[in-house]
Amino acid sequence: MNVSKRWVHQPQRVWLRRALFQIHLWTGLCLGLYVLMISLTGSVLVYRNELFRASPRVMRATEWLLDLHDNLLAGEPGRSVNGACAFAVLALAASGLVIWWPGIKTWRRSLTLPRGLGWRRTTWHLHSLIGFWTAGFTIVLGLSGAYFSFPELFQWVADVLDPITDPTLVAARVSDHVIYWIAYLHFGRINGIGIPCRGRGLCDQMTKAVWAFFGLAPAVLAVTGAIVWWNRMRRPRPSSRRDGTITMPGVRSESQIEGYSRIDPGNET
Repeated sequence: MNVSKRWVHQPQRVWLRRALFQIHLWTGLCLGLYVLMISLTGSVLVYRNELFRASPRVMRATEWLLDLHDNLLAGEPGRSVNGACAFAVLALAASGLVIWWPGIKTWRRSLTLPRGLGWRRTTWHLHSLIGFWTAGFTIVLGLSGAYFSFPELFQWVADVLDPITDPTLVAARVSDHVIYWIAYLHFGRINGIGIPCRGRGLCDQMTKAVWAFFGLAPAVLAVTGAIVWWNRMRRPRPSSRRDGTITMPGVRSESQIEGYSRIDPGNET
């Protein structure tokens, strides 16, 4: 069976997937606190306008949160670091989608959360499930975050892929529209986009609520990912006796060994 067929039917046996798993795991651990912070502050700042009108003390706190979210409290250098981390989050989202694919026979089951698996496997499936269903939002927020840090880079890419053929034309290029929407979709304060109404009102508040809710997804992924890593670290490792047999600490029966093997359904190493 060639690589493409193994990827479709048995992706766990493809070396590239194993490599991506390790990259995803350790990159996620390194970025965990950053992702938690940027996710929580971003969801709060969806309601920035309302917070600014609350009171002077709340306004000052909101300005501090805004500086933390945009610049990591470090000015332009902090904004550059923020942009680099946004690209890393995009890599996490892309690698997570690849790792999520369980194979052609079982992919439908990976769209929902199975029951009765125990809290360790449930945490694994919850992490995978949330990552899949929120990947679109994560990619948009990551792209827009990177754009706000490196707008010149995005403009350079636009000029390369969609060059200006006639400087006298005033009409915006397709790439200009793409960059506009990448930036616009970051905030959630867009008067109920996609809903036929205008101005402040229920649809505007619903849009903000959706952005705030999905903005929390990376924070949940950071927490569940850390739990998955901790479960893997606590998993007993086999040890060899002098007679050549392999044992596991604290394990007295084959049924217990089978139970340990079910802790991590990915069985990644």
